[in-house]
Amino acid sequence: MRVWIRRNPFLSFYLLAVVFPTLLFTYLVLLEILAPDMYGPGIGTYRHFNDCMAQLQQNAPLLTQHRDGVLVYLTLYAMVPIAAPFLFFPFAPTVSALIVTGLGRGAAAVRALLGAFAPLRGSLGWRDGVRIYGLLMLGVVSMVGLTMLYEGLCNDGARLGSMRKVWGFEGLPLLLAGWGAALFTNQGGLLEELGWRGYAWPVLVRKLRNPLAAAVLLGIAWALWHLPREIPTLLAGQLSLVKLVSDQALFLASCIGMTIVAVTFVNYTGGSVMPAIMIHGTLNYLYLGFETGRSGVRSDMTLEPPVIWVLAALVVLLVVGRDLGWRRRMEIHGGDGHSDPSNLWAGEPVRS
Repeated sequence: MRVWIRRNPFLSFYLLAVVFPTLLFTYLVLLEILAPDMYGPGIGTYRHFNDCMAQLQQNAPLLTQHRDGVLVYLTLYAMVPIAAPFLFFPFAPTVSALIVTGLGRGAAAVRALLGAFAPLRGSLGWRDGVRIYGLLMLGVVSMVGLTMLYEGLCNDGARLGSMRKVWGFEGLPLLLAGWGAALFTNQGGLLEELGWRGYAWPVLVRKLRNPLAAAVLLGIAWALWHLPREIPTLLAGQLSLVKLVSDQALFLASCIGMTIVAVTFVNYTGGSVMPAIMIHGTLNYLYLGFETGRSGVRSDMTLEPPVIWVLAALVVLLVVGRDLGWRRRMEIHGGDGHSDPSNLWAGEPVRS
């Protein structure tokens, strides 16, 4: 097994990461089939879970200003213990990366991977961090500001009221609570990114020897990984196959665009996943501002978020280039990448 993992580091990680959500959503389907009235006539586990979410939003507006925060879901799992296994859906990429790294490379590589939660790695100092994270926050503010400006000028402000409410612009406490949770404790960002942009990104760059191609492939793999969550609503007739395909095309564009932006900041921090956590949380929070409906565990997709992320990716490519900051990452780690901790699980560094 160790030899196979070392020869196939991305495939072994991805297969394991896909198995987790597949099993979890099979569990959800079985719960709905076997116990459709668990909480009353016609009230199964998932409906009860959503009812608890609505109750929590009413009783704890600051906690739930960003409803996809980890603390929100931990509270909900305490309210509905039978749903607790779903904590492992977003956690699957990180758990898979740690398992594969441990089996294939050992404890030292696991410690190196966990070190990617540090905000900076390599030879960077705090001044570098201020510049990098300041630029990242400027990008987030610009995205939100330009989006609202577009809505006001080109869409007659039809969704501005909803956006202000969803993004917490109705008061400073809501603004801080919402964006604080989105940037640092979003389920997808906090629980997934050690797997995607921490483990898988350097593996793919070394495999493909082309940072841009690696980023596109990672974005595609990340988007497709979400497919198991679509199966229950598809089987229940809440989602048509045509709608699934069209929504996935939009989602795919968002994932590729966000990945290009995220891995660039990851490279410029020497391999930290903190920028990816913040950017992932921004993506999810922005999507909530455009949400027009919800079927099961999924939101309806609209055109604007993919356009935002594709444009952001184009800006990054124009400013940084197709290398996406990989050469800079090599410089941060000894000039040629020899001290990059990812060498412990991904192999020797590749100079683009």
